[in-house]
Amino acid sequence: MINDNYGRGAINVAKRLKKLIEANQYLADIESLDALFPRLLDLAKNVTAAEASSLMLYDPKRDVLEFASVADEVIGEAGGEILKISVKLKMGEGIAGWVAENRKSLIIKDTQQDPRFSKQADKQTGFITRNLLCVPLVYNEELLGVINVLNSKEKQCFDAEDLELLESFAHLAAIAIIRSRLLETRLKQQRLQIQMEAASKIQSLFWPKLPEMETGSNVWAVSLPASFVGGDLYDLIPMTDGSWLVYVADVADKGLPAALIMVALWSRIREEALLHDEVDKLLETVNNAMHDLMAEEGFFSTIIIGRYWPATGRIQLARGGHLPPLWISKDGLGKVPELKGPSLGIVPGAKYENKEITLSPGESILFLSDGVTEAENEEVVLFGNRRLIDYIQKTNGPPWGKGLLDSVKAWQGTAKASDDLTILEIWREPA
Repeated sequence: MINDNYGRGAINVAKRLKKLIEANQYLADIESLDALFPRLLDLAKNVTAAEASSLMLYDPKRDVLEFASVADEVIGEAGGEILKISVKLKMGEGIAGWVAENRKSLIIKDTQQDPRFSKQADKQTGFITRNLLCVPLVYNEELLGVINVLNSKEKQCFDAEDLELLESFAHLAAIAIIRSRLLETRLKQQRLQIQMEAASKIQSLFWPKLPEMETGSNVWAVSLPASFVGGDLYDLIPMTDGSWLVYVADVADKGLPAALIMVALWSRIREEALLHDEVDKLLETVNNAMHDLMAEEGFFSTIIIGRYWPATGRIQLARGGHLPPLWISKDGLGKVPELKGPSLGIVPGAKYENKEITLSPGESILFLSDGVTEAENEEVVLFGNRRLIDYIQKTNGPPWGKGLLDSVKAWQGTAKASDDLTILEIWREPA
């Protein structure tokens, strides 16, 4: 008789170990949390021979337990959805709240005799919980939630052997949840990477093809976002009289929001360009058009804009809160007239100044964004205005733009760019 009991006990242990091994194999193959939770609860019911099971996850921000999934043939999916919406337990509330707060498992042989038992779930679904096991889900000291199995089908109530089995299963389940979270995070990061690369490709389509200017005039430009996409913008727009509208703008912010504002600004300037002979009037119109869009969300954009006539070197300038352009000749830096005007999007009805200079043969004008002067090296030291002027004074040109870019990159070294960088240069060949 003793041998028979021992033999049956050994067989039961072997069966349960087999169920745990099978559960581990199933859980290891599931990558999505949405797919994991229902399968996890079906397995919990199976290994403990229970009528139903439920998973409650811990929300650390609100310090509550919430139903994530329910496996019960009687209440079905509809009942599970009701529990997800209507039942939340504070830490210490109900059996699940006590288990979560104390991080200790419980066997409840008769729910009606335990004052900790909460009847919320039964009232919502009509299910009658007679007995239950509740086990905490913990991974490396992090509370994930609790798992419940309800109403033993093979015995009057669950026992210590069932509890030991569910605790072993809970350990597997916690690992599976963490693994699925990591996989989903990685997939989200990969999707984001793909989306940002696509956004970067789309943004590059807004950079104009650099034109071949006549009568000895040349143009060169580059824009390098600090991230995949940025808020810097440059453009060259042909005008009907043979002149070119050129500008560099810098939307205050980085990343996708700034890039979206940049696209709106690019579109608005293109719409208005041929309607204005004076660049100051163009800025006034663009500022008024962009103000509502930009100001509401706290965006603004600096801009330096010019209208250039290649045949004569004449250039008409206006500025809105941007770095002044650099006028470079063989004798060094020329003095650009002061240009007053606020950044775009800050003040409706703003006025801008219009001044002119003329580039002589051998001279150049550079429009820069502050990503040039504010480029940082590994020691977080700025490239700054002094190094910018030193470069110009020690370098023979024109052109100066490409060499300036190389100088800034050499200064940065391995440091990650902290801001978008844009350079646009127009120069005339020496006589």
